[in-house]
Amino acid sequence: MMRAVLGVAIDAGEVCAVLVDADVPALGPFDTQRWAAGERADAEAVRRALAVMTERAARAGVPFARAGLVASEAVVPDPGETAVPVQAVGVDEARLAFLAAAPELEGVRVVALIGRDDAATTASVADIRSGAVLASVAVAEDDFGGIAPALPEAADEAVARAGVAPEALAFLDLRPGDAAVARELSAVLGVPFVTPHGVPWHRATGAALVAAHTDRPPAPAPSPGRRVAVLVSALVALAVLLGGGLAVAIGGAGPSEPPRPADAVRSVPAPQTSLSPETGTPSAVPCPGRDTPAAQASEARPAGWSVRASDPDLGPHPGPTPPTTTVTAPPCE
Repeated sequence: MMRAVLGVAIDAGEVCAVLVDADVPALGPFDTQRWAAGERADAEAVRRALAVMTERAARAGVPFARAGLVASEAVVPDPGETAVPVQAVGVDEARLAFLAAAPELEGVRVVALIGRDDAATTASVADIRSGAVLASVAVAEDDFGGIAPALPEAADEAVARAGVAPEALAFLDLRPGDAAVARELSAVLGVPFVTPHGVPWHRATGAALVAAHTDRPPAPAPSPGRRVAVLVSALVALAVLLGGGLAVAIGGAGPSEPPRPADAVRSVPAPQTSLSPETGTPSAVPCPGRDTPAAQASEARPAGWSVRASDPDLGPHPGPTPPTTTVTAPPCE
């Protein structure tokens, strides 16, 4: 089932609210709302956003149990004023959580991050996998709110302070006319310029992801005694399995005869002497070279046998019984 989390961000008189599936953050928000805060106080704007998004989530059948908030003054409503707990999230923490879940940055660890805060532009080098800002340099914007020409120098200084080269450039809070500056900065740093999907809602999305991570505490690590007990149980189970297999192997190899080679089945040497059934004395040794089964069969065959052994037996013949003919094997040559 979907684990919906609400994210709210208030900046420069604008309110942004999103609903995110915390189990599939790479898909981005599945519901977004933006409206002007006007003359309202931050706390009132947060309560309104919570009310609107709670109603929308209920109609969609995906209620949420936690919310994250990014506000200029970190205004957090009292617990009794909201139906769900609201967690205050810093701007940098929200940005890094958003970038860590972006599929466009999969496999990337260190990024050069350009963001706007109030009337300043910040060039940072951050590790999005650990959520740490390694270095940051702020540059004031010009009189028209545009990117300062000193931004490339500020980015180079941030890289030098961090002591590690970035793998990509993420330019958040883009405004009209910033694309050319972003491409120039990408060429200066020698890294690709990446704009993840959902950048207009990156603060609110990151706030929701941070709140979702806080809502799910990590599993407690097993104590040393517990680890020893589990190891002993595993060793005992392994010994029982090995003992059972050894017993089966020993029991199956008892009275059975050892395997005979294939040559012993095909040729059996003729005995040198045999006892006569009448007298119990040794009989004559067969002729050398004629002791094979084929030779004995050809010499002891009666004269009346048909040459074709496959002829059917026609039964007793009528008439007088023919005399019995005794065939004596010729002497050895």
